[in-house]
Amino acid sequence: MTKHLAVQHAENMRELGGYETKDGRKIAPKKLIRSANINHLDEEDKTYLSNYGIKKVVDFRSLEERTSQPDQDIPEAENIFLPIFPIEETETASASPKKMLSRMQDGEAAFQQMIDVYTHFVTDAHVRKQYRKFFDLVLGNTGEAESLLFHCTAGKDRTGFGAMLLLEGLGVDTDTVMKDYLATNRYLKKVVQEMYKKAEHAGVSANALHGIEDMMTAKEAYLQTSFDQIKEHYGSVSEFIQKGIGVTQGEMNDLQKIYLL
Repeated sequence: MTKHLAVQHAENMRELGGYETKDGRKIAPKKLIRSANINHLDEEDKTYLSNYGIKKVVDFRSLEERTSQPDQDIPEAENIFLPIFPIEETETASASPKKMLSRMQDGEAAFQQMIDVYTHFVTDAHVRKQYRKFFDLVLGNTGEAESLLFHCTAGKDRTGFGAMLLLEGLGVDTDTVMKDYLATNRYLKKVVQEMYKKAEHAGVSANALHGIEDMMTAKEAYLQTSFDQIKEHYGSVSEFIQKGIGVTQGEMNDLQKIYLL
């Protein structure tokens, strides 16, 4: 179990530091932080995160998400806009909750939308290029006591896939990687319950409520879809990182030097 950061106005914010690798090393603390939205941070939260060492914030959301719910600035931290999906998401899957809800209203099942998202993480060339840029940022996070925080809206899908790549690349076993992914359900439980209450109060149908659950829950089937696509097209996650994302073996060695104790 890794550390959940003590912020009051952001959900699902937690360390990747502390996980043990297959060769017995550990990921360094205060270096890699995953999170949901940070648009509601107050001054106390921002001071806490600044003192924690956050120097880079990587925003995986769409332009629409970033514009409607802009990140709160963390003092001394650079904010980097790195939308995982193309700016025009009409021709591809979208992990934006607003777009997913719109597609649900048009009859597209949320579960299948999520399967499409996790397929596109592997098969979409644009998505792979964006995760290559993410690795560049992670590889540049070499300063002592400097943290990089990466997030999307729920900190579940775009962030979850990014966390999977980092954990697998650093040598954490796949069972632990899946547990980290599914831990989102514990940290978003309150948010999902509130969404349910609002939807029920608004008279939303049972099918739509089920769709909200599929959209807001981290399900093993989702990440397993990515693993299956990786196995089919690349053989292994390490091969996907090198051949699909374009991270060299030398860069993977550098990654381990930066983040492993």
